[in-house]
Amino acid sequence: MDVMLDQLAQLLNREAGLYESMAAVIDKEKEAAIRTELNALVETRKEKENILLKLRIMEDQRTRIVAKMADDLGYLPHDLTLTKISQLVDDPYARRLKDCSAKLSFLIGRLQEANHNNRQLFEHSLDLLRGSFNLLSHLMETNPVYHRTGNIQNSTSTGRLVYGEI
Repeated sequence: MDVMLDQLAQLLNREAGLYESMAAVIDKEKEAAIRTELNALVETRKEKENILLKLRIMEDQRTRIVAKMADDLGYLPHDLTLTKISQLVDDPYARRLKDCSAKLSFLIGRLQEANHNNRQLFEHSLDLLRGSFNLLSHLMETNPVYHRTGNIQNSTSTGRLVYGEI
């Protein structure tokens, strides 16, 4: 059991390191989005995919270790959380697992917040692009008819700025 607990603690620490790397990449992604550097955005996407692949592999390893531990402890694998395992084992393993659990919870929360912020940034940028496109499309109206209110009647298709016909 001690060997499996050591393996689990080491694996969780490596996962935490990958989550920290992911946070750094998400920060780079935000900066690239603010500076509108397409190449940097493509590079951060590749880095995130690489980290996610490594995390999937580690998650598979963690699942196998926890399944073995569940057999030894007489539990179902899905019932064994880090908190539960730390309650079932003695120190120093209990403390190590509690520390790993707290660190992972913090990192995942940080990643979720950073991801949410980047998503809002991208959605705002997309809204600005749509607004600019709509403005430019309406400026290209061939024979605008102005109404008494100042509004323009759109009677023909627009978009000639992008392509001659739509």
